[in-house]
Amino acid sequence: MKFDEFWTLLANELRTPKQFSTQTKSFSAKHSGGRIIISASDDSLWTIDRSTMRQIWNKALSMHEQMRFIHTSYAHENIRTSSYIVSLMKNFVAENKME
Repeated sequence: MKFDEFWTLLANELRTPKQFSTQTKSFSAKHSGGRIIISASDDSLWTIDRSTMRQIWNKALSMHEQMRFIHTSYAHENIRTSSYIVSLMKNFVAENKME
């Protein structure tokens, strides 16, 4: 799966909010206005734009497949929403090969 396919899939699947979870908490995600809106279980709101998602995607491509969906693999990226991004990638990409 290529990034553009992934982003289009997210936009379509998240027209209405859906529930997911990171390794430590649950959250809901919705696509709105060209961004992914995250509502975390602690009542915090986060937005993820396409470029931030792309940055994590590119980092994942450089990793061994077994490390891609482990949240701590992205600790050095300094992206506060990386755990949400990794969870979304795991839910929508895990069975497909990333390109």
